[in-house]
Amino acid sequence: MTTPETVVQPAEWLRQHIAEAMAKEAGSLAFRKPGTEWEHLRSEWLAHADAALNALHRWEQAGTLMRLCVVPGCLRQLNVANVEPGWLQSSAVGYACPDHAAALWTCEAPHRPSWQREDDRAVLRCTCGWDAGRTRFRGHGTALWQAHALDTLTATPAPAAG
Repeated sequence: MTTPETVVQPAEWLRQHIAEAMAKEAGSLAFRKPGTEWEHLRSEWLAHADAALNALHRWEQAGTLMRLCVVPGCLRQLNVANVEPGWLQSSAVGYACPDHAAALWTCEAPHRPSWQREDDRAVLRCTCGWDAGRTRFRGHGTALWQAHALDTLTATPAPAAG
């Protein structure tokens, strides 16, 4: 099922300003010349301005409300304004979808990451004992934990003895 796209109604002055700026940059006379013969061309530039403003609104909404599962390759998204059951958040690395949260964070041997202070630096550690080692920035530690999570998820269990 598809939902109709939300169309933003920007302030008219902003719409007009963007249309005029785009027309000017393109060398169009649409907003420099008076007269009704330029109305069609002006309406085309206003349509371009509307498209740009709506794209910006969609990007802003996705950038502030939508999150991907922290596990690389998982394309499940969470709208943080309307959290679905089963999604869990780690302040260390982000959100995990219900499947990955169950496989990594709420299982028998959890792999929950957390930042800890050690000798004047932050270290990303996992509840299983793994640590990211020396990292230069938070995103680096997160990427290392993601690799650890992928290794954990793809590890094949040892064959049962017997």
